[in-house]
This record gives sequence, C-alpha cells and structure tokens, in this order.
Amino acid sequence: MHLNAKPTHRSEAGRAALRAAYDRWLAVLPAGIERIEVQTRFGSTSVLVAGPRGAPPLVVHQGGNFPNPATLHWFAPLMARFRVFAPDLPGAPGYSTPHHLDSRKGELHAWACGVLDALELECVPHLGVSFGAGIILELASMAPERIDRMALIAPAGVLKPAMWPLVTQLAVPMLRYRLRPTRANLTAAVAPLHSDPPSDLMLDTHAAVFLHLRLAHRMPGPIADGALAGCHCPALIIGAERDPLFPGEALLARARHLLPRADARLLQGSHHFPSAKDLDAIEGWLDAFLP
Repeated sequence: MHLNAKPTHRSEAGRAALRAAYDRWLAVLPAGIERIEVQTRFGSTSVLVAGPRGAPPLVVHQGGNFPNPATLHWFAPLMARFRVFAPDLPGAPGYSTPHHLDSRKGELHAWACGVLDALELECVPHLGVSFGAGIILELASMAPERIDRMALIAPAGVLKPAMWPLVTQLAVPMLRYRLRPTRANLTAAVAPLHSDPPSDLMLDTHAAVFLHLRLAHRMPGPIADGALAGCHCPALIIGAERDPLFPGEALLARARHLLPRADARLLQGSHHFPSAKDLDAIEGWLDAFLP
C-alpha cells in the first residue's frame, strides 16, 4: 500500500544517520533487550522486547518522529517486573517500514491491533508517550477490548495542538536550524520541548531528525466527544504544564471530559520532555497504577 509513497528518510545516508541515533539510544537501555520483527498488513514492524520471560506483558508506544529507545529508556525500571513490548512506529527513525501511517484512514489503530495479533497479546496494559499515547487512545475508541488499562503521558489525540506556539516555538526555530545547522541554533530550537537541558545524545538525535526525517505532521485524533464511551478500563493521564504541544491544564480538562473516571495528574512547570524529577514522579505513579 506504500509503493508510491516516499520513504520518511530523505536519503540513504540520512537513513543511516537516523538508525545510528537509534542504536546509540539502544545501547543505554538495560542489557538483554531483544529486537524482533513482526508482520502486519502495513509491512514489517520492529519490536523491542525486554524484561523477564513469563512476566506480565506491557505494551509501550513511543513518541512520534523520534527513535523508539529514546523514550523507552524513561521506563527502564518497569523492565524488572514486566515483559515489555515496544514497537517501532512505522515512519519513525528505526527499523520498521519507513512510511508514515495515515490517521485519517484508521491506520494507526489498525496497525496497533495488527502488532498485538502478531505478538499473540489479547488484552494487555498499555503505556504511551505523546504520539504513541494518541495511538492508544485511537485503539481505545475502536477496540477497547484490547486494552486492560492505559497510562498516557503528554498524549496526542486529546487536544488539537495550538497552532501559534507550534509555529513560533517549534517550526520556525527548526527551520532556522535546517538553514544554518549550528549547535546554538539546535539548542534554541529544542529548548521549548525540554524540562531539563538536553544531553549531547538528545541534541544529536534532534539534529538527525531535523536534517534527515520527513516528519509526520498529522497527529492522532483529536478524539471526538463520546468516542471513548465504550472504554471502561482504568486510565492514568499525565499532562505537562508548559508543554507547547499539549498544554497540561487544558489537556487534563478535556481528558476528564473524555474519560471522567481517569486519574489525571499534572507535572508542574514541565515541558513536553520530562525532567529527571518528573520521571521520578511518573515512576511512582506508574508503580501504583500498573498491576
């Protein structure tokens, strides 16, 4: 179905640079992580698998336009008690098919269902960040029986991103960096996203994405009123107060409207990428929420 679509990497050298960033993040994850390939009707999907065999399963969906292990490393403590399955989103930097899915055609939830089928997972807990959390919400609206419970961090799919901050705080600085790729311009371009100053590895990853990836511009959702009426699983939704994409207080207000029984938490002063302090708080909330 993607025969006539451009791949998301801008060149073969760009694809190599994006995979090099992916592999650097993979190297900072705990030892023993496997990478397997599964097939869906959207092509090949690479899945990172970690944690004890026989432990309860947990599916983790990554942030968009970024390497899967870059967000997965935030949840490394969960690998001690869960069998974690983290699929590379098609089109993102990594090892899945290099073509974005079309949310308007229902491809995000259909792909997520296909991955569950391939992994022989029927109804399991889900954890997602940003774009990946939006995929889980789409799955919850179309196939709620596949989700045992869901924890969503700065989720797409709840709100439409605010256009003015998106342009002024993110798009224009990113374009400035692409036109003049200095470290100073890169640091300025990503500053609105980060709660802590980004590491060199994080900056290098942003650089590879800005220079070599055709970004997925269409987010999941926003979920329509009533679309989650059939979803009765426990939900934990975490917003970031100063997130330029999904401002935390507005996000949680609509999340409570969509899922009145959800446990809604706000990271005070946080941006889209959580700080080390934020991750400590998130770890505690997840420990209490996940079975």
